[in-house]
Amino acid sequence: MTKSVQFSTTNILYSPLPWSPSPNASTSYLLPSPSVIASQLPEPLVDPAPSPRIPDEPLSGRLPPLAPIVYSPWLSPLPFPMSPRHGCIPIHNRAQIHSLLSFTPFTPPPVNYDLSHPLHTINPQLTPSFFNPATFPPLPALTVLCRHIAWPISVSPSQPTGFVSVLDVFTSVYTSLRIAVRRAEYDTLPSVDVRQSVADAYFMRCRLLADEEERKIEALKGVKRVDFLAGKTRFLGLSGPLESNHVWELNVA
Repeated sequence: MTKSVQFSTTNILYSPLPWSPSPNASTSYLLPSPSVIASQLPEPLVDPAPSPRIPDEPLSGRLPPLAPIVYSPWLSPLPFPMSPRHGCIPIHNRAQIHSLLSFTPFTPPPVNYDLSHPLHTINPQLTPSFFNPATFPPLPALTVLCRHIAWPISVSPSQPTGFVSVLDVFTSVYTSLRIAVRRAEYDTLPSVDVRQSVADAYFMRCRLLADEEERKIEALKGVKRVDFLAGKTRFLGLSGPLESNHVWELNVA
């Protein structure tokens, strides 16, 4: 039987359950994503070897090609512009990113997380620092861009603190990447090779599930935005800021 990717007819959001206190009151943990039964899922669409065409709706938020950026392994801003996009922000006004979110190209990322895995897999690494502000100074909202996908990721506070926390960033990235992809969005991919790489990521993500029934259910959910990363799912951190202190770039490998 020929394999074919599946698509949802609507943008379906599969988000993690909220935080819950552990038996040890001094710690908290993330619960696994809720299970979904097959009867709740949209009918799959068989992909008959898609050909390039103009989508019914333009894919909003597509990023223009970026100029090469010289990244720094330090958290504080450099005393010179990192790129033309960074140069518009005065050095003394640039926000700093929390060390747990920082992009450090010469060392392993502070948080070891594969974006294709459920968010609760970072539980062993959770510390109180995850509730700290994601930036200094603290900001009430962030936008995260990734050059491998067309959709901006909006991050807002989950707690009444009024600022975005480190955990808010991880949660928003995970949640955004779990939105189902429409067929029209899939058709905007520029080549057969790129579409194949997305399809391969979709099939691999489903195969990684040990339980056969879970694999079937996940396959019925269809292609998700995380599949557009084409296997580049290792979280490397955020770099920037870009146009403003509210805009940061997600680095993956």
